[in-house]
This record gives sequence, structure tokens and C-alpha cells, in this order.
Amino acid sequence: MREGFAPRAMTQALGPLLGGLSLVLALGFVLARVRGLGAREADVLNGLVVDVTMPALLFAVLARDGMDWGAARVLPWSAMALLASLGVGAAVARAFGLDARAIGSAGIVASFSNTGFLGLPLLLTLFPGDAAASSAAMMIDLVITTILLWTLGQAYAERFGRGAAFDARAALRTFRKPLVLAVPLGALAHALHLPIPPFLLTTMEGLGRTTTYLVFLSLGLSLDVRALSGRVAPAIAICAVKLLFAPAVALLCVRVFSVSDPLATVAVLQAAMPSALASVIIVALTGCDRPLAAAVCTLASLASMATLPLVAWIVEVTRP
Repeated sequence: MREGFAPRAMTQALGPLLGGLSLVLALGFVLARVRGLGAREADVLNGLVVDVTMPALLFAVLARDGMDWGAARVLPWSAMALLASLGVGAAVARAFGLDARAIGSAGIVASFSNTGFLGLPLLLTLFPGDAAASSAAMMIDLVITTILLWTLGQAYAERFGRGAAFDARAALRTFRKPLVLAVPLGALAHALHLPIPPFLLTTMEGLGRTTTYLVFLSLGLSLDVRALSGRVAPAIAICAVKLLFAPAVALLCVRVFSVSDPLATVAVLQAAMPSALASVIIVALTGCDRPLAAAVCTLASLASMATLPLVAWIVEVTRP
């Protein structure tokens, strides 16, 4: 165990933090009903997160702490959890007798986690100033979620959706987004010791730490429980794959291969995050079952408020 790492403090901090995020989500839900806000405002917040707050957070953290490349050793086990969950999610959809479009949706939302908008800011709060933890969280988000979702995930969804050919050119455009460019730019700034004014880094990091709250406010604004209509049983089963099976696979991998903390904890918690919001976009683009994906994403985001502390506790009690 790394010196200064306090896993029990992590679990104690996780509950109140998630409780606060639940209140933000409820605020968004109330605003949608009382003030008539909705999908349009949610899209504005999502755009702000993708193009401003998350890139600012990534750049500030990397420019200050740099990238611990040794954290890359968690990537195979994160990928294992993702691939296993994709297969099991699809199997669950088949067991419920759902069609091919729904099977494609189930595999995507059961496997790809909200490692960026929720996982990364959450883990940076739980492990402040820990370069290994922040590097692991960023690598998992960049490689396992972002790159694999827009390549492997999109190709998988295309197979079960309209059957269109995989658009490699569109996938490559992912690498031009501020969210992706912030990682090499921040790491380069640290490696070259560029004289970035401290107030600028502080401002960018402060701006970036609003990400999680903006995401949950957006989720509350766009929350549509009607998406669960007629899909309750399969949605619950797919959520169980995402929130319980995926972190269980990650936990088994990091324990069997003796991955040290905080890397082990980061890998398991990232796998335990609810379905990635971008997974619904992939499902819609490829002609898969969007209502099912939206239902699972909504339910998983709500249920994760309870399952994340449970997973964190299991990580603690299974620690060697």
C-alpha cells in the first residue's frame, strides 16, 4: 500500500459526496418541471463540459502533476472488465428475447463507463495530488472509454444496428476534440516545465471541478423515467451487469495480479461507474435501440449513488 493512502477515508468521503450529487440531480429534475427547462438546456451544459470544464481540468492536473506512465499497467484489467461486461450485457438482452438492435444497445451500455464526466472528477477529489491515481483515472477514461467507445464500441453497435460500415474517418475526428487534446498538451507542459502562471492553473482546475456538478444537473434536466416503460426488468438486469459485474471482474483481475493501491482502487471504481452518457449517442448514431440505452443510462446513474459506496467498501475489505 502506498504511503499516505487512506482507503477508509476514501469510503467515508464517498457517501457524502454522492449524497451531494444526488441533490444536484434532484435540483435539475425539479427545474425541468417547475421552470420548463429540459433537453436543450441539458445539451448546453453537456457542451460546456465536453469543450471547456473537462479539458480545463485535465490540462491543469497534468501540467501540475505530470503523467505517471506506470499507471498504464491497469489498462489490461480495465479492458478485461469492459469486454466481459459487453458480452454478458448482450447475453442478458438475448435471455429476455430482445431483438438485435436492443442486443447492440445492451452490450454498449453494460460495458462503457462514465469514467470522464463522473469518474475522473470523483477520483481526483478522493485522491488529491496523487499523480498515480489521477494518471490511472485519465488513462482509463482516454483509452478504455473514449478511444474504445468510438472504435470498437461503434463497430460493435453498427453490427447490431443498421449494419452500416464503420466510419473510420468519423472515429478519427475524436482525436481532435479538446477533451482528448488536453491530455498530451498538459503532459507536454509539465515535461517541458513551461512557466504557466499559478493563478491560471488554479482557475482552470477550479473550473474543471465543476464538471461533475454540471453533469448531474444536466442529467436531472434530461431525466425521463418514461424511458423505463415496458423495459424495467431488462433495464435492471443490464444495470446489474454495469454496476456490479463489471467492477467484480476488475476487482478479481487486480487482486489476482497483485496490483497495488491506489491503482487497484481506481481501476475498480472506474469500472463501477454508471453507463457512459456518450454510449447513448453511439447507440443513436448506429441505429440501435435508443430508448433502451436511455433507460439503462438513467437507471444506472441513479442506482450508482448506492452501488459506488458498496463497491468501495468491498475493495477495502478484500485488500490484502
